[in-house]
Parts: sequence; structure tokens; C-alpha cells
Amino acid sequence: MTNIFEAAASGDLDYIKNQPQATLKSRNDRGWTVLHFAARYGQLDIATYLRDNHGELLTVVNGDGKTPAQLAQFWGYDQVAQLLSPPQQEQQQSKEQLSSLSKQVNHVNFFAGSPLNRYGWYRTEQDHLNRLMHATNARFLLFSKLDPLFDKNDKKTGLYWADVEKIKAASLEGALVFLGIDERFVSDKEGDAKEGIPYWALDITVNEKDNNMTLVQLHQDLEKEGLEFSSPLPLGFQLDRESAAILAQARAMVDWHTRNKFCPACGNPVKIKEAGYKMTCSSNETSQCISHNGIHNFAYPRTDAVVIVCIVHPTADKILLGRQKRWPARMFSCIAGFVEPGESIEEAVRREALEETGIHVDHVAYHSTQPWPFPNSLMFGFIASATNEQVKMEDKELESARWFSRSDVLGALKGDGIFTLPPKLAIAHQLILTWATSTQPAKM
Repeated sequence: MTNIFEAAASGDLDYIKNQPQATLKSRNDRGWTVLHFAARYGQLDIATYLRDNHGELLTVVNGDGKTPAQLAQFWGYDQVAQLLSPPQQEQQQSKEQLSSLSKQVNHVNFFAGSPLNRYGWYRTEQDHLNRLMHATNARFLLFSKLDPLFDKNDKKTGLYWADVEKIKAASLEGALVFLGIDERFVSDKEGDAKEGIPYWALDITVNEKDNNMTLVQLHQDLEKEGLEFSSPLPLGFQLDRESAAILAQARAMVDWHTRNKFCPACGNPVKIKEAGYKMTCSSNETSQCISHNGIHNFAYPRTDAVVIVCIVHPTADKILLGRQKRWPARMFSCIAGFVEPGESIEEAVRREALEETGIHVDHVAYHSTQPWPFPNSLMFGFIASATNEQVKMEDKELESARWFSRSDVLGALKGDGIFTLPPKLAIAHQLILTWATSTQPAKM
């Protein structure tokens, strides 16, 4: 009876229609019916035909205790699941799904979860911005060559937050970006911003050609205080979560300003607008610069979408991880890559998996996202199901890619396995942890 099950899985409706009624009621050694296979692989046409002509199959459970509707729902084929749900169960099922959704807790990764209200409506209000910038409770995160200023004596946050007195003597030539307001600390003190604590990012990189002596002096003063501009990696991972989230926003914005000082269409300098969140060409609007025409006449902060995926073996008892040559020895991680124009995030997951490992994936389940300000990515995390197991590294981006068993992964999570994982605060680690510590689906 193998052929009829293969036909249901592949969507061969003509073959199914030509089979005797007794054959369509057959079950394999795991208790699967033809309708189970159609549901598992999302074959809507076959599911519709079998529901209309062989309704008795709707309530048959397989060896794992699942009806076809439950199987379709598990693998993310919502339309098929709804089609196959018995009418008397549909309302109850909807209530259960809604209840389940309301109980889910969003996973907040490191570099996310900022305490700031960004006050986007203030960005066009120059009076408010001037008031917030000169407020006595304003805090400025300083950058030099994209490195933030750290106070290594501050064990709580690690970052140094300058006040307006510290930076007012500096000639503000670099990027100045309004980050938002921490409304938990409202103040009625004279000179303070009444809304709370305003946060800003300020680039004070010294341009060696101009040799701005005011900025040079500011750097010297900061150095005398034991402060130091340092790379955010790895120091950024030692921050408390709220400080790290503010740093992620600040560094991504300063990086955008650093790399985009001129109009990409005509080469004229850009003008900064809306508290650092918009750029426009400084040329006269009667010029031939194409940026003055159509909807592309402004530039907005860049965020690059990246997919990262934990790929589960067809038997559900292993996951596929890869490694790049430049990584620390023995470290393996999830498959990742940039989303390309004209594709959905789910399509990007499938393409990257195929290009880097030769693995085809079907069901793609969302997990969480993580801002990655090195320089300006947003990582979309997924757990996906593989349909084959033969690894073939097509684009040569990876040095190696291997299937690891559950025991292998649990060993790595404990720190005594045959390989090592990315840091705990990285989304890749969280994806792997989710798979390894959750109840695994039965073998399909």
C-alpha cells in the first residue's frame, strides 16, 4: 500500500480518485491513513476530496494518538486543519487556540527590551528636542570610531553616561541622535526634563584631518577620569539587559550616520533631520539629483534582516549545525543568512538552508528576534523541519555542517560536550536550547 500513501503525500489527486474504497481505508504500520499523509504534507485538494467522500477518516487516530486535523495543525497547515476539524469541535478548538496564544510569553533576547519610550512624535518638534538636549537630567552615550565609552569601574552598567555639562563645550560635529526617554524617572526639578530621563547618542570621533582641538581636549579629559572607548564586543555582553538594549539602538544609529555622509545619487553632503532619523540631499531641489523626485527623496536608518534557523532532522531526534572557519575551534551554530529582495522571511530560511547545507525544509516555526548592532542587523529566529538528511554544502560558506543528537546538544549546553555553542545571550544559543529542552514531536 506504499504507493497510495506516497500519492497522498505528493498531492497526486488523480491516483487517489482511482483507488477502491477499501484501499483508501488502509493504514500503515504506524496507524497512518491516506488522510494523515495528506494532512502532514498540507495537500489541500486531497484532504478536501477525502473529507467529502470518506468522512469516516476524519476521526481516525494514528499510532501517536493524532487525528488528521491535529497532525495538520502541528505542522502548521492551518487551512487543512480547519477543513478537517469536525464541525462540533471547531468552536471549542478556536477557543483553545485563543487561550493557548494568550498564555504564550514572548522571548526577549539580549540587546532587545529597551526601557526607553522613543517619543517618535518629538522628532519633528525642534523646541522639545532642544529642551531635552539641554536638560540637566539628560544622558549622553559617547562614541569614538563606533566604540562606546565604558566606565570599567562601574560594575552595574559598565557604560559611561555623560551629562550636558560634560559635552557642552564640545563642538558637536558628529552624529547626535535622540534615543528616547526613560519615563520611570519623572522629575519636577528645575532644569530637568519633566517626562523622565532623556537619552542621546553622540559621536565625538576626532577627525585627524581637521584635528578639532575641542574634541581632542574632551578625549583627554575623559581619559584622565579612567574612561575608555572600547569595542562593544565582548564588553557589551557584560552589560545589564537594559543598558545593552540602549547600546544596540545607539550604536546602530551612529554606525548609519558614519557610513552615510553623502547623497548616494549625486555625492553632495546630506542634511540630518528628525533628531537623527532622516537624511536628505543638501543640493537645491531644482538640481538634477534624482533623490528629490518620488518617494526615495529621504534616507532612513538601515536595518538588515537576517534569518537564523535551527534545523530539525526528519526523525526529530537531531539538529543540523554548521561552523565557519573563523570561529573558535569546535564551535557550531545555527544556519543563518541575509534576507534577499523579493522573498519572504520563510523563503529566506529555506533558501539559506539549501544553499549552505543542501537540506530542504518545509515547516518553518517562528521563535523570536534579536537586534544585532554589529552593525545593524535584526535576526529572525526559527526552528524548521528538514525533509532530507544528506548534507551538501553548495555555496562553500561553511567549513562543516553536521547532525547532532539530543545527547550531543545537552552535553554542549552543559559545557562538556563534543562541541561548543555560541554564547548564552546569542539567539542561536536560545534556539538550540528551546529544541533541546522542549518536548520533541514523535517520529513522523
